[in-house]
Amino acid sequence: MTAYGVAVSFLLRKRPVKGRQVNGWPWKAQEKKKVRPFKGAGNSYSVNLKNFFIFRSGSPVIMKYILTIAGSDSCGGAGIQADIKTITALGGHALTAITAVTAQNSQGISGVQDLPAGFVARQIEAVLNDLTPDAIKIGMLSTGRIVRELVAVVSRHGISPVVVDPVTRSSSGTDLLDNEGVRFLREELLPLARVVTPNLMEAGILSGQEVTDLEGMERAARKIKELGPDVVVTGGHLQGECVDLLYDGNAFHCFKGEKIETEDTHGSGCVFSTSLATYLGQGYSPVKAAQQAHNFTRKAINKSYSWGKGAGVVNPGCSRP
Repeated sequence: MTAYGVAVSFLLRKRPVKGRQVNGWPWKAQEKKKVRPFKGAGNSYSVNLKNFFIFRSGSPVIMKYILTIAGSDSCGGAGIQADIKTITALGGHALTAITAVTAQNSQGISGVQDLPAGFVARQIEAVLNDLTPDAIKIGMLSTGRIVRELVAVVSRHGISPVVVDPVTRSSSGTDLLDNEGVRFLREELLPLARVVTPNLMEAGILSGQEVTDLEGMERAARKIKELGPDVVVTGGHLQGECVDLLYDGNAFHCFKGEKIETEDTHGSGCVFSTSLATYLGQGYSPVKAAQQAHNFTRKAINKSYSWGKGAGVVNPGCSRP
């Protein structure tokens, strides 16, 4: 039976329950929340469905809410669009705050419109005033003013874990974070993060040194770790074997895989950082979350497809574990 079929059959299953009922469903007065019966392991239980989602197995699990703060990609392959697809594929609920709107296609970015920093903060506050996310992924921030507003909001609410994907430049060469933003990201945002996930170029910018091989990745990771968070340097652009390298301040952890020969990798960095944040929100350790994110992203790349006249996109929707 499909996930949809399981969910519908579950919701339609009513069983007699003693006590007060509202519209045919049992009511727990002490919680003042509607609950519905769940049948499992031969027994009948009363389950509050507000935070539950039914998977194919029929087992109820607590819904995880992941907030992604990033830019919009009009071609749908990266940015907030890739984040939503990734979180959904992993069974989470995506909450969003958009920092900038890009005009782009498979051949590159033709324009970027930043949102006012105050309105970015207002989006985030609207979410946080209603619930507390289980994790936050931060992607494209565009300007120093947006970085500082974000730092203020995260500090005020004390949210964790935070995963930062330090987006500074697109693969086509467009700058996506100004110089002031890079400085504030290093000095003010990264100390609040649990994990940061730079690619080779971004690791070079954050560490102030060139990164082209595994040894360079290790040196950069050590340097970036001094800023606070655990560091995962993603090595998709390495020659030969693909290696994602995690440094937690005590040891290096390498996640390796054969190079996937494809140019259709648009959105891979977004998928990696967002899946990592989602796994952290589900209770995984940073090492386990990084391993899972590595595997998930490889599946998304394996299922990538071409579109338009340029590079194609990865497919996180086909990467459900």
